[in-house]
Amino acid sequence: MTIRAIATGLLAMTLVACGEGGPRYLVESPTSELRVRSAVRTLLVRTVSLPTYAADEEIAFQDDEGVVRTMNFGLWADEPERATTLTVTRHLNAMTSAKVAPEPWPLPRPPEGVVDIRIETYIATNADTFRISGQYFLGSEEPEPEDNFDDPDYEPRTQPPPLPDRVGVFDISVALVGEGPSAIATAQAAALTRLSEKIARDLVR
Repeated sequence: MTIRAIATGLLAMTLVACGEGGPRYLVESPTSELRVRSAVRTLLVRTVSLPTYAADEEIAFQDDEGVVRTMNFGLWADEPERATTLTVTRHLNAMTSAKVAPEPWPLPRPPEGVVDIRIETYIATNADTFRISGQYFLGSEEPEPEDNFDDPDYEPRTQPPPLPDRVGVFDISVALVGEGPSAIATAQAAALTRLSEKIARDLVR
């Protein structure tokens, strides 16, 4: 499939859609067999930061000239930043031993670890791939020092943070198979699964 084929097909579908935006597409990521024991018991996933062109409900693609355009037919079924955040959260819950939740943190006790994902590229490219690139940041606060109130000479011991500060860089490309928005949604879903696997491996102590 080529981006030109997508654009040509979308032009025809736009005439049928009568300007109403057309159908909405879900991003349903495939499951992963990866299972790891996390260094933290609870993990907060901050709201994923997306480029402006990817944060809109319109589906973006890169044309043959490298220009970012949006499709006139078809929309994302959910707000992209919310959907991406929830997808990564669900994957990390399944892949790791940690209890993982998005912000705002819903559990009574504060999370032991935090992951912050900032995406720079998030688009169907003119190389017939869906590309996702950027950085993620992992870390946790240092535990409170241990006290022994029965011993006045006891010196509190500082414990290292369960999850050391880490910075990860990613650049993932998945081939587009088929045509139209559904092909983009499928490739995007696969890319998010790969990104989640990379983050999960970094959560191991």
